[in-house]
Amino acid sequence: MPKRKSRGNKQPVKPSNSPQQNNVVAAHHQVSYSGPLPPAEDLKKYDMVVSGAAERILVMAEKNQAHQISIESTALDAKRKEVLLGQIFALTISLCAFGTAIAAMIMGHPTVAGVIGGTTVVSLAIAFITGRKPRE
Repeated sequence: MPKRKSRGNKQPVKPSNSPQQNNVVAAHHQVSYSGPLPPAEDLKKYDMVVSGAAERILVMAEKNQAHQISIESTALDAKRKEVLLGQIFALTISLCAFGTAIAAMIMGHPTVAGVIGGTTVVSLAIAFITGRKPRE
């Protein structure tokens, strides 16, 4: 095992109070808020920096809110049309399937008529049951 050489008795160095010593202090201040508008105090400060800035900020928030309402309204209208179109297609397909089943029955093919009519009823029942469950 190698031996360590010692060079006398070393004491820990204590910081001196000399004028050359520099102390650094850092501070961090963060403010946050949520919503379309800053607090009223900040609006006053904006208005002091740029005349009319508070009014411009309020107009911007109003336009943003009107735009958001328009987007949500458009999305709801599209969803309504999608649901209606789906119901129309489901009705058309089921009427065609039942018409085909009746035609097969008249032509003397009761098995085919039963399969077409039965699968249509079962698939429509499944579609309505699973279509009404909330999605996760």
